[in-house]
This record gives sequence, structure tokens and C-alpha cells, in this order.
Amino acid sequence: MIDWKENGTPVSREFDDIYFSPENGLEETKHVFIQGNKLEERLSSSQTHHVFSILELGFGTGLNFFAAWQVWRNCKNNSNVRVLRFVSFEKYPLESNDIRKAISAFPELGELLEVFLEKYKLLIPGCNTFLFEKENLVLDLWIGDATQCLPETSGKFDAFFLDGFAPSKNPELWGENISIQIKRLSNKNATFATFTVARSVKDCLSSAGFTLSKIPGYGRKREMLIGVYESEPEPDSNLIPFLRRKFPFDQIPEKVSVLGGGLAGASIARALAWRGIQVEVWDDLGALRASSVPMAVSHPHITKVKTPTSLWTLRCLGNSIRRYSDLLPNDSYQISGTLQLSGEDLPWARLEEGQNAHSLSKELAELKPELGENYPENAKGIFYPSGFWTDTPLLAQKLLDHPNILLKQGKVSSISFEKEEWTLFSENKETLCKTEVLILANSFGIESLLQDLWKESPFSLRAVRGQLEILEDPNIDSEKDPIRVGDKYLTPSKKGIRVNGSTFNEFELDPEPREKDREEILEYSQRTFLGVNWEQIKVRSEFVGIRSQTPDRFPILGPIHSPEPFRKIYSGMGLPKNRKKEFPFLEPQKNLFVFGGLGSRGVLSSLLGGEILAEILLNEPLSIENSLYSSLHPARFLYRKIRNLE
Repeated sequence: MIDWKENGTPVSREFDDIYFSPENGLEETKHVFIQGNKLEERLSSSQTHHVFSILELGFGTGLNFFAAWQVWRNCKNNSNVRVLRFVSFEKYPLESNDIRKAISAFPELGELLEVFLEKYKLLIPGCNTFLFEKENLVLDLWIGDATQCLPETSGKFDAFFLDGFAPSKNPELWGENISIQIKRLSNKNATFATFTVARSVKDCLSSAGFTLSKIPGYGRKREMLIGVYESEPEPDSNLIPFLRRKFPFDQIPEKVSVLGGGLAGASIARALAWRGIQVEVWDDLGALRASSVPMAVSHPHITKVKTPTSLWTLRCLGNSIRRYSDLLPNDSYQISGTLQLSGEDLPWARLEEGQNAHSLSKELAELKPELGENYPENAKGIFYPSGFWTDTPLLAQKLLDHPNILLKQGKVSSISFEKEEWTLFSENKETLCKTEVLILANSFGIESLLQDLWKESPFSLRAVRGQLEILEDPNIDSEKDPIRVGDKYLTPSKKGIRVNGSTFNEFELDPEPREKDREEILEYSQRTFLGVNWEQIKVRSEFVGIRSQTPDRFPILGPIHSPEPFRKIYSGMGLPKNRKKEFPFLEPQKNLFVFGGLGSRGVLSSLLGGEILAEILLNEPLSIENSLYSSLHPARFLYRKIRNLE
């Protein structure tokens, strides 16, 4: 992947080209990309600009990212920009040790390098998000061919670092397909900078609408190219019109109200709070919510082929683990690995095909055709080295622990929208508060509020009961166990406590623990999870939680459309005769959003989901693919109903 010249300059084997100048790579980056885009001047501008977004082609050693981060650090405290987003594309990501070796040539970047490398893990094809909350900085690192990844990218960008290898070495990264995407993603007055002045590059960028200028290059490079996109930004060109977002966007709410203080509500509240927005979280402290589960387990869900479920859970896994060290004390979570058994509902053939289809490294998943004496005879499975358990109540508590979050106790029974603001009412129709933006994250209470508002809900949420057993295990060696998952699961021991769960019942919602459920859990576990001294183990207590899930078992995340106007605008959209007809963008209900239906994967998906909803609300580039966002959007159920009727 990478070779090194005698002077320490890194060279790509794939493209036979250097990653940065042998004279001084950091000074070259500052000259070409930082000064070429007037980055320091623009980040220090007095003009209020919620997010400043940079798109880079060619992450390489990360040098451009570190240089931009350094500039941001120096000016963010006096800047009216709240968030710096750096979105980069890399087909051949480097190993940690190669990045360390390359960047160690620049000691002034040493601290940033260490902070970054601590999070540089669990990379998967597609978008990988790195959140540096204390820095007000987000890196979205896309792994794959930029020609395929760019169409999946959303949002508008203010600056472009065009730093692929030379056009003669890597022509695909400088072609017309790339320039079309750059035009689509450009904000008004967006700039670009690049080291090359090749004719093909000038022609492509000029055709994309940029006004070009040649300026002196760095070192022995006589010239370089910069440009400005002076046109209005193009409308979002998602194929499905109700997924589009409006640009430009200048509305930054002063206050947001979130209903629900569980994981969903806490995650979106935190995502807005670190961006400097005041958030009021209303919670009725329901005892049965799934966010109270102790030692909740998380691991990817790998499907036979790439599906939204597998892609979503893989992205959530890496995002959660990269954030936990910043959010939680070490003893409140453990990356113990998860061993998942194949069975009737998860055939071995599906695991084999899924592993190949997703091109998963052993860092993410490893097939285990033989499990040995601690499992039933001929048992097979898959091991996820980064499977983890979490102290769920503490996670919710830590997320809400922010000076911009105010937690209020009370049950919201109805909502209304008048005169550009939302009003929240109690059961007695007393006004609890008025707010500019409202986010529904109150589990299975979401649907009843929308039913009351519109006389119908755009989606349905099901309540699912789950019971689990809290076990006492005096064997200290069991702390070294992985999480074991089959039809039920068993955590390793933490200070002599294990969790054994869980049932899944959509029809009986008894809030009290039931003996038959306890027997079902223990009977399965004792005959499946061998090598455990079950005679020493005692049931200490039991827990019952009610999960909220959608019919497709995928979260609902985004703005909410009122059902009646949606049907009027989009009826017939799926018919062959309307294939070429353009349907208009329908505004969703103003300032109303939802994050719910997390089901049994709330711990895994809440952190990334909260960030994505903040990105939607504030019109930042999304940290997932457009196609994956369409699988999360609340209007998908309204659209499916229309398609079924057609």
C-alpha cells in the first residue's frame, strides 16, 4: 500500500506517486489548501455560519485534515462558526502505523495525531464518522471509490480540497463524473484549491461552474489552481422528492424541545447541545422503558447480502465505540466481543455469505466453524471482536449531562402548532411550554401524539415486551467471557453480576416479571451456554422493559410529513406512466422531527441516530449514505402505502 523514500516521504504503490512534498509536506498543505481556500480568514469571519463544511478527495495520510484542524483550533473560540465538518474520500486507507510514521515528521501535529489515532478503528466501506465533541469537529471518512461514494453524499460544502494523486496517475478522480458531483455539492461562494493546473482539470471545474484562477504554487511547483462557485446552490437532487432538503439554510433555532429522556431523546439532545443549541428535555421517567436495561449488549447484524440493516448496524458499531471513551467511565462498558451462534433463524450459510458480501476484516467479524466444548455439539457461529455491553441508564445520564440541556419532568399528552411555534400540553390541557422546534423521542408515546394532532399517524409503532434476569455469579474468571448470543444472550460477569435475556413478546405486555419467562430464559441458556457453572449462579432480580419498534424493525429518523397532503402530492409516483414526471418537493410539517422505533438495538443506534437528526435539522452533510437515509426516513411508510395502492 505504501513505500518510503530515503528522505521519509511516503509513496503510494498503487499510483506510484508521493503523498506530499518531500520539501515540507505541511507547508505545502498550508499553501495549497489552507491559503488557497482562505480557510483561516473565512473561519474567523464575523458572519454567523452554523457549519463550515470541507470536502476532500484523497485522505491519504490525513495531513490536510490535521492542518485544517490546527487552523480551526486556533480560531474557533473567536469564530461565529459552530461546527467544522471535514468529509474525505479514500479508496485505499492506510494503517495506523503508516499514518503515525508519516505525520510524525511534523511534531506540531503530534497531539492531534494521538487524539485521532485513538479513534481510528473499525473502518468499513462507505461512511465512517469520527466525532471530536470537545473540538466541535466532525470527520466523515468515506472508504471506497469516490466516483461511487460521491453520489451517496448529501449536503452543501464551502471548500474543496482536490488532492487526489496527479491526473496522469489517477485520471478517474479528475473526470467529468467527479466535477458533476462537486457542482451538486457546492454552496454559494464555495471555493476549491488544487496543486495541479492540468488542462483536463481546468476544463472539468470550469464546466462545473467555477471561476478559475492560477496562482503561484508551492516550492518547485510554479502554478496551482483555485476557483469560486458564484452561482446559487443547486436544488438537492435526490431521486425521491420528499427526501430533499432545502438550500440555502440559515435558520439556527435558539431552543429545541425534546420529548423523552431515554437513549433516543438523550442522544439527540446531546447532539444539539454540543453544537451550542439550548435543549429542553421533557421526560415522564417511565419505569418500563428499554433505556433502563442494565448491561445492554450490542453487535452488528450481518445479513446475507448488503441491506440497510447490516449497513446501519456496522456504522453504528464503529461510531459508538469511537465515542464511548469520551462519554463513559471505563467500568460502565466493556468491549468483550460477541459470539453469535448460528441456528434455525440464523443459518450458517447466511453467515458465510454475509461475511463475504460485506468484505469484513477479522477486526470486525470472524467465522467460527467449530466452537468447542463450551457450546453444544457441532455448534457454529460468528465472533464480533468489538461486540460490547453498556450500562444503559448511565449512558443516558451522561448524554444529558451538558450545560445546554435542561431536564424537565412531566408528561406531554398533546401538542399543537400555531403562529410558528409548538405548544406542549399536560393531561389537564395546561400549557407546559412553547417551543420553536419539537422532536418526538418518547418511544411508543409518539404515535398517540400524532394521532391526536392529525387524526392519523404517518407510521405505526409496536410495543414489545422483554424480560431479562439479573444473575449473581461468584466465579471471577467469567469476567473474561465474551457475550454469548443465540435465541437468548448471556453477558460476561461484571463485579459478580451477569445479565441473561431476553424474551420478545408483541402480544402480552404484562409489566411484571413472569415465572414462565424466567424458566424459558434459564432453560435455553443452561443447555446452550456450556462451560458456565450454572449451579453457582442465582437469580438476583428481574427486569421488564417495553421496546418500541416499527413494522420493518428499523428506526424512524427525520422530519415528519402530515399524511393527507403527502397522499395528494405523491399519489401515482410509483406508476410506470409517471416515470418521467417530476413531482414537487413537499415541505414536511414545520419544525417537527422524530427519532423512535429503535427496538432492541437502541444502545447500538442511538448515538449515530442522534447525530444524524441534528444534521438533518441544521442542514449539515449527513454522516450516512443517501440510500441508507431513505430507509430511515419517517415518510417511507406513507410512500409504501401509496405504492401498495397503485
